[in-house]
Amino acid sequence: LMRSRDPQEVVRQAQQLVDAGYMEIVLTGIHTGGYGEDLKDYNLAQLLRDIENNVKGLKRLRISSIEASQLSDEVIDVLRDSKIVVRHLHIPIQSGSDTVLKRMRRKYTMEFFENRLDRLRVALPDLAITSDVIVGFPGETEEEFMETFNFIRDQKFSELHVFPYSKRTGTPAARMENQVDEDVKNERVHRLITLNDQLAVEYASRFEGEVLEIIPEEAYKLDSAANMVEGYTDNYLKVVIPGSEDLIGKLVRVKITKAGYPYNEGQFVRVLDEVAELV
Repeated sequence: LMRSRDPQEVVRQAQQLVDAGYMEIVLTGIHTGGYGEDLKDYNLAQLLRDIENNVKGLKRLRISSIEASQLSDEVIDVLRDSKIVVRHLHIPIQSGSDTVLKRMRRKYTMEFFENRLDRLRVALPDLAITSDVIVGFPGETEEEFMETFNFIRDQKFSELHVFPYSKRTGTPAARMENQVDEDVKNERVHRLITLNDQLAVEYASRFEGEVLEIIPEEAYKLDSAANMVEGYTDNYLKVVIPGSEDLIGKLVRVKITKAGYPYNEGQFVRVLDEVAELV
């Protein structure tokens, strides 16, 4: 049974967080996209609008994860028109093969998934789409795996979380015949990780030379000698810039100097402070 938190309560908590200095809020839950299904005449699209209209000072609103089936035209319109909802969605695909999805008992087809992605890209051309993929589900053939591989490649996801299928006792899938051999599974995982690295760099390189905004979250630790911080752009590019730790938690304009993965290099442009923006 799904339970949606009271919308006014969500707005109130969001305002408290902003008042405490947070610039970005992530909406998260078990079925974030299904928010409001148990409320009368209320849904995720309305919650997004209410947060934007009523929470003063919020810079960014991110949805942690949403199922393709819950990306209604109304939600897409809100994303398109919003000034604060970021250009990034995490949409779990699980598999890019209709026959595997059927065995997984997923309720959508790839045609439907593709239709939602097409709609999103028209609304938000620069959208970063990240996803979860399960490799080696019982019975997955090389052909079915390639359907997944090709779909992800053609749709240009910006980052993937790749999981090998693992047997969970008591699940219908664990009792299925033709479990996929571990070696085959690992080899497929590696092919998708290689694809992920290519796609991530390809997406990031579209923004090389552009000025974007990050909220530095922590000092960048790999090079202890250097004074560097890292944070994410609204479209989920991790950017490392030279700068001291007093930049952490601020909204900072940065120029992407070198696209890469898992992070991009950037240079500090300026801190966006409220006073300057009002002038």
